[in-house]
Amino acid sequence: MAYQFIHIETYSEQPKSVKGSKDHFNCAAQVEGEASRDPIYSEHVENPLPPKQLHGTLTIAEFREKRARLLAGITETVTLKNGNTYNRGLRKDAATLYTEIHSHPLTSAEFLADQDAHRDSLNTWGVRVLADFQTRMPDGIDFTSVLHLDEGHVHIHILAMNTADPKLDANKLHAGKVAAARHREENASDAIVSMPKPDLAKRPKKPKKPRPSKNRTTQKKNDAHHAVAVATWEAECEEINVCNAALTTEWTAQNKVHLNEARKERGRPAVNKVYVNAMKKLQDDYYKFVGKPCGLLRIGPRLARKSTKEYAAEKKQAKRMAKEAAQLERHRKEQAIREAELRARANQLASAETDLVQREALHETETEAANKALEKERASLRGTKLEVKKAQEIRVKKLVEKENKLSHREAELTEAVEAMAEIFEAVETGEAEIVDGKLKIPQWPDIVSRMAGAGRAEVSSPIRKLIKGFTRLVVKLSKRTQDSHAPEMQDDRPELGG
Repeated sequence: MAYQFIHIETYSEQPKSVKGSKDHFNCAAQVEGEASRDPIYSEHVENPLPPKQLHGTLTIAEFREKRARLLAGITETVTLKNGNTYNRGLRKDAATLYTEIHSHPLTSAEFLADQDAHRDSLNTWGVRVLADFQTRMPDGIDFTSVLHLDEGHVHIHILAMNTADPKLDANKLHAGKVAAARHREENASDAIVSMPKPDLAKRPKKPKKPRPSKNRTTQKKNDAHHAVAVATWEAECEEINVCNAALTTEWTAQNKVHLNEARKERGRPAVNKVYVNAMKKLQDDYYKFVGKPCGLLRIGPRLARKSTKEYAAEKKQAKRMAKEAAQLERHRKEQAIREAELRARANQLASAETDLVQREALHETETEAANKALEKERASLRGTKLEVKKAQEIRVKKLVEKENKLSHREAELTEAVEAMAEIFEAVETGEAEIVDGKLKIPQWPDIVSRMAGAGRAEVSSPIRKLIKGFTRLVVKLSKRTQDSHAPEMQDDRPELGG
């Protein structure tokens, strides 16, 4: 088996026969006991093993205890034909347990023989099964899940109850039954009506026995007359019965023909079509979220009418597609990591630019403060014009030199930032390459060319250090991107079969 398998069903406390079996009956207690591997319900398993508890709102023992307690506390009001009412417990045939069985193509023997080889794939399948189940279920339910490794194939039992419903109605969790119920509410029934039954003749009343007479002769005559009347009545009744039987037989044959023709004309009942379509959609969605990512086929070879070779090829292709999907997911995560690193670097550059703006603002403030101090000093030295003029010339000269130096530094820093942006763009576009741990670019920015040539002394030492440090960082990031491996995904959900 290399195709997906999911089976959903609801159960009541009252046993019901299993379709296709004469002496096999299932009920909620039996299903819970089989999932828990109670000895009385595990006779069909040659060597029963304790089930492995998986994810759920409750353990299987807690689930059984809570469902039994809630059932015991449910009462319903029954109204009789005469209008009287009384209270009783929930009907025994009310569906209160919802179940799902998910089977994996891996046999239990194969898994137990080499658990390390199959644990990852089985764990991925189990996690997806439970995630898909929780996505499909409404709020307010309780559920438990167990893994069995003692039958032909590895399989999972999921047991759920509609805790939020006052009658624990499990049918409201069943995809097909929910769709059918909605259709019945919104549409008129298309059930075929039988032909009107024939009017059957009524039997005459049976002759009454005469009153006893004290006269034996009279009594004897009365009994003889009554016997004749009864015989006549019985003969009339027999004739009427024969006529009625003939009418009934004729009606039955005609009604059978009528029903068959009406069914052919109508086709399957609309509610049945809705039910089947809902179940097909369940299987399709299950294939999308569980089967396909796990390398399982949607349908088996018998239903698909495939040969053994075609089926083997399709299984191989499904495994390949699942492997490729997993690789694409890993590549996507690696790309996300690289993009996050580039965004971090861009944020660093933006922070450096912001810092530069702040420094420029601080410089303007300092310059303004220096001008104010200069004006104050001029005012205090107006008495001696020569000294003031000389002092002013000295200060103006120094200020001009300082401003020129600062302008040169600003221009140099701006050119350095633009050069780093050009280097970063060359790395992104692929024009740059790393050779023997060094960055090679076809056309270096001017400031970098000056650093490497005769104009090295024209570039200040901090700018040279900044550009060299940025270049080394670009080389390291590029090498890390090329050599990095995707981190292993850690999943805190319980592993299967461990």
